[in-house]
Amino acid sequence: MRYENLKKIMIQNEYDLQHLLYAALKPLYPGIRKEVSKDSGIGTVREDIFIPDLDVVLEAKCTRDSMTLKKLIEEIEADIVHYQEKNIFFYVYDKKKIIKETKNFNVYFNKQFDRKTVKLFVLQPVKL
Repeated sequence: MRYENLKKIMIQNEYDLQHLLYAALKPLYPGIRKEVSKDSGIGTVREDIFIPDLDVVLEAKCTRDSMTLKKLIEEIEADIVHYQEKNIFFYVYDKKKIIKETKNFNVYFNKQFDRKTVKLFVLQPVKL
């Protein structure tokens, strides 16, 4: 991809981020699936991206005007509880820059939760 074309890539919402992650990972993991619905035992959950060979689920989050930091944390914690995979990766595109302490945010979420390994990556907009 040419440098000038990178400027055209705009992440507006979670679906844009999900599509970019899927496109980057599909050549590496041919069995990858997106938007997989599963029964969590108390209802149906939809996983953004699922890599069955690795027992990995990837969840894309994108902050928006109506989202507070508290709401973002609640969404992430709910996903951790409902997903059954051993490895959960969160990609949070903090478009609205609601996460002021990204290091502390990462430390809080990058650990084991109920025998599940959680990795969280905060991405914030940059100008090219």
